[in-house]
Amino acid sequence: MSSEGANKIVQEIVRVADVQVTEILQEARIGTEAIRRDAEKRAESEKQTILVKGQQLAERERQRVLADAKLRVKREIFDAKEDLIKEAFGEAEKRLARLADTLEYSDILGKLIVESGVVVGGGSLEVLAREQDRSLLPKDTLASLSKEISKTTKKKTTLSLSEKTIATIGGVIVRSKDGAIEADNTFKSRTSRLRSELRFKVAEILFGGAS
Repeated sequence: MSSEGANKIVQEIVRVADVQVTEILQEARIGTEAIRRDAEKRAESEKQTILVKGQQLAERERQRVLADAKLRVKREIFDAKEDLIKEAFGEAEKRLARLADTLEYSDILGKLIVESGVVVGGGSLEVLAREQDRSLLPKDTLASLSKEISKTTKKKTTLSLSEKTIATIGGVIVRSKDGAIEADNTFKSRTSRLRSELRFKVAEILFGGAS
């Protein structure tokens, strides 16, 4: 083989090698660009995910702070209402205590006895009153009240004054002779029941339920 032929072969090998190197480099550049674009897409996607999560967390925190603030305001209003209720009932109890020293108290006492006797259901009943109220409940008065209870309950009723007295600002307790059923109609008990009812209504208005 002449030197000229050998050179041609070498040149052809070099040319083919150059072509292959160029192709490899192009493929490498294309692969690198694809990897870069893919990485950029993933980075952008992760960025958006982080942003969305951050916004969600911020919104949840905002809602939590707002809910806490609303609850705190409701609680403050409730406490203010409670203070007003306590003040009102304190004044009411003072007035009731003064009422027990008036002339109309005797009639009030009779109405409370009848109301209590009806609640108990009539029958053989005894009345528990304050020591100072015993003189307002003689036998003839109790007999008259017994008839009223009998008329309402449709059950023969007899009232007797218990030897036991109660410490209260006014009102009475009526119970069956065996002590199985009792109706507490003292002023303190009545105001206590009313206070509970008002407290429930206040809680229902402010919180949608009792507190």
